[in-house]
Amino acid sequence: MNEVIKQMQKRIVEGIQLPDKKQQNQLRKDVEQALQESIKDLTEHGGGPKVEDRFWKRLEKIIADDPRNRILYLQYHDFHSFWQYTENWYSCYPPNLSEEEREMSLCTVEIERPDSEKYGSYLTAFLPCSLDGLKKFFADNGVDTKSCNIDEIYCGSEKTNSFNDLFEKISKKDIDVFQLNELFYRFDKLPEEMQRVYGLTLQLKEPRTVKEMINLMDHLSEVCVVNGIQNERQLGEFLLENELFDVSFPDEVLPYLDYAKIGKEHMQTHQGKLIQGAYVEDTSTDNVNQFSQESNEENDQSDDYEMKM
Repeated sequence: MNEVIKQMQKRIVEGIQLPDKKQQNQLRKDVEQALQESIKDLTEHGGGPKVEDRFWKRLEKIIADDPRNRILYLQYHDFHSFWQYTENWYSCYPPNLSEEEREMSLCTVEIERPDSEKYGSYLTAFLPCSLDGLKKFFADNGVDTKSCNIDEIYCGSEKTNSFNDLFEKISKKDIDVFQLNELFYRFDKLPEEMQRVYGLTLQLKEPRTVKEMINLMDHLSEVCVVNGIQNERQLGEFLLENELFDVSFPDEVLPYLDYAKIGKEHMQTHQGKLIQGAYVEDTSTDNVNQFSQESNEENDQSDDYEMKM
């Protein structure tokens, strides 16, 4: 059982205080049993109005058995918080994941529960997962995936936490949950090194839709990543050492060149970026053509690289 649920249950049970200790112990036992039965109900049937109604009826029966049990009304807020958290926890797909498995998921999507008007009541999908299973989960819970309200998208995995900034810029109304599942399914199939390249590519290209994020996976071979480049000076040195700069220089002037300016100009010309200790550049034909005309029009640009004397 989730540790938070355990602590909430303990708080409720230990919060029951009666002068008659025998009555207190019996009431604690009855309440604990009611909470356990409600958790079992959730694991077997998921959440929703009917399951919630059974939860409150269990408590009402306990209160009706003895007038002294009305003390439970004082804990209404605790019972309400327990139910909402527990319902949200078990209203998920895939079902019955452990805390560790949830934390290891590449993406967590929270969707407003359509059968409840309560604030903070939602369904959760952990991606990637079975497409057919996800469709059935939504159908069983009355979710219209074409008009559902995505409350939150969160990437807690070390592999994908850099995705969070992108999702904050994309309108959740424009996100298709099944496309999102496809994105993380394909990402999960990438080799570990290519997953890193993809993460850097997202920061380089800044796609504006999930579809664009998916399409980028077909062009990872065209993305150049040079590790160990922390600044423009190091980039300039790397370019000249490997004869990759657009202008060549005689060996005798190399010690006097402004390598930072060379690195900066190369980044501006080729739309590259310094990201997480690496230089990242899209070398595809489309990217080159996109900026070639602009570069050609700047014929009056100086080729003075400020030799340092």
